[in-house]
Amino acid sequence: MRSQIVLFVALVVSLFNGVQLSAQSQGPPAPGSDRTPGPPIDASMPIDDNIVFLLIAGLVLGVYFVYTLNIAKKKAV
Repeated sequence: MRSQIVLFVALVVSLFNGVQLSAQSQGPPAPGSDRTPGPPIDASMPIDDNIVFLLIAGLVLGVYFVYTLNIAKKKAV
């Protein structure tokens, strides 16, 4: 069983390595080529405006998991 796991991990690592080498061989695009530009440097991303809601959602989710874990422990005893 251990040899199958080692073989699987080696296969996955070698496949990812091949993808990285393939991506590196292409190089950067030529100047003046038709490529789509990215967002402007000073553009604000949506997460900047709503970071408070993200933190509150994380806190609520954490409290929920701690609460359910405590309920499960009380039922087991």
